[in-house]
Amino acid sequence: MSTASIQISGLRRQTIMSLKSQAKAQGLSVEGYAKEIIETEMSISEMARRKTIDEVFAPVQQQFRESGMSEADLDRLVYPARHDRPVKPVRRKKR
Repeated sequence: MSTASIQISGLRRQTIMSLKSQAKAQGLSVEGYAKEIIETEMSISEMARRKTIDEVFAPVQQQFRESGMSEADLDRLVYPARHDRPVKPVRRKKR
């Protein structure tokens, strides 16, 4: 496998501080954490181009059915997480 290096400039100070903090929490170097983020995103993007949403979520749905958890149980788990740290919608630029 061949490798390459990139340099990213123009990141906000807050973004850099957050990257450092999250890397430390994961036990990784900043470079290692950034590499993990990029490779994960590329993998997800590739999968999204090849699979339908039903194909992507089929394993999750199967595990949920097998767990015996009800939708109400799931709501009780998810609701606090949603309200502690609301997720901001990502706006993608139109091409």
